Amino acid sequence: MSAVSSAAIGGTGIIKTYHVVTADAAQAMNLLCTVRAEKLNRILSEIMLSTETLKNYARAEFEGVEKLQEDASYAKAFSDKLVGPAVSTAENTQGAVAVYLRFSPELTDSQSGFFYSRERGGSDFEKQIPTDLSVYDKTDTEHVGWFYHAKENGKGIWMDPYFNKNIGVQMISYVIPIYKDGYFLGVVGLDINFEYLQEIVSETTVYRTGYAFLTSDTAKVVYHKDISNGTDLETYNNGEFQDFAGLLKQEQESSGDTLYSYIYNGVPKNASFLSLVNGMKFVLTAPVSEIEENLNQLIKQVIIQMLFILAVAVCISICVTRKLVKPLIELNTAAQKIANGDLDVLPTCHSHDEIGTLSESFRQTVAHLKHYIDYINNLAYRDLLTGVKNRTAYLEAGTKMDEMIRLKKPEFALAVFDVNNLKAVNDALGHEFGDVFKRADSIMYENKTEKKKAKS
Repeated sequence: MSAVSSAAIGGTGIIKTYHVVTADAAQAMNLLCTVRAEKLNRILSEIMLSTETLKNYARAEFEGVEKLQEDASYAKAFSDKLVGPAVSTAENTQGAVAVYLRFSPELTDSQSGFFYSRERGGSDFEKQIPTDLSVYDKTDTEHVGWFYHAKENGKGIWMDPYFNKNIGVQMISYVIPIYKDGYFLGVVGLDINFEYLQEIVSETTVYRTGYAFLTSDTAKVVYHKDISNGTDLETYNNGEFQDFAGLLKQEQESSGDTLYSYIYNGVPKNASFLSLVNGMKFVLTAPVSEIEENLNQLIKQVIIQMLFILAVAVCISICVTRKLVKPLIELNTAAQKIANGDLDVLPTCHSHDEIGTLSESFRQTVAHLKHYIDYINNLAYRDLLTGVKNRTAYLEAGTKMDEMIRLKKPEFALAVFDVNNLKAVNDALGHEFGDVFKRADSIMYENKTEKKKAKS
């Protein structure tokens, strides 16, 4: 029973350990995902704040639409006034590679405003020729999407990462439309080297081969160490990511002890993900086998400890059982010998428990039996009146003598006594006195016999 109980307790412990460790693994991944996502969000939020500050400064310094429309030189003068604060803002923003202010072509020249950038590896922001907005159609997302998408949304927007051929940098842009007095004046924006964000993502590892990647809010790859940018995860690799891609499209995020499962190249994986302030999804993923590796080791340790405890419990159970059963076996053996007539073997247990009480009862019973047997033997082999051995005793003694003669051990003697004139005593003094006389005579005989035995 103790073994069964120990096994049941151990099994329950293993199950609980599995759930606890699994929950801890999920919480650890979610925590790492949160920490890394917050680091990215701090960078993105700094970019948003810098651009917002530049927009507010432009609105505050802008004198009015009429001024812009009436004075052709005002657009250049206003742009020149903002260049210094704009470049300074870009220089103090991590990862910034370009800063710009562009006026609406409906109010002024299609190239009015400014554009400053620095090439890959460069430190200084240099003046560049602004894009001529009149050259491209409003639907040309590649060239002028940054301008018209911001205008259409009426608020700051993040552009998907793209490669800028002019400066040779993969970048991501944040653009804010400028409105004043109900007029759309233009946009201000910052371009960020996307490799700066990629570095944070690529250096994020978990377990042995776990890694992080980025997707858009539509589950398209933004950055992945193995999958090309722009790949739709919902259809990738025969739909392995389909269910997981559906989760990425939702507002749902990972938290607590929840992880999401998917298959990648036939390998089961668990993932944690969070939404970034720019709408992208930061995903942390690792193979299930690696996540459960530590769990399996812990379970092995629990099993070993359980087996050790089980072995100890069995040993203790055996010792306790033997301690309890041994006196019972001894009592049973004694009872069988007593039943067979052997009254010289008695239980040796002297404990103060129920078994000790039972042993004492056995001893008292044997003592009583011996007493009764002696009494019965006395009745069977002695005369009630005289106490002298009767005919049965003498016949038995004769049988023993015959056996001794047969074995050639005739060391015995035979004496016959008679009480003379017993009738005269009975007639003169009465039968009762005669009986007393016979008993006295038998006592004298017994005493003489005992003395002879003592001398020999």
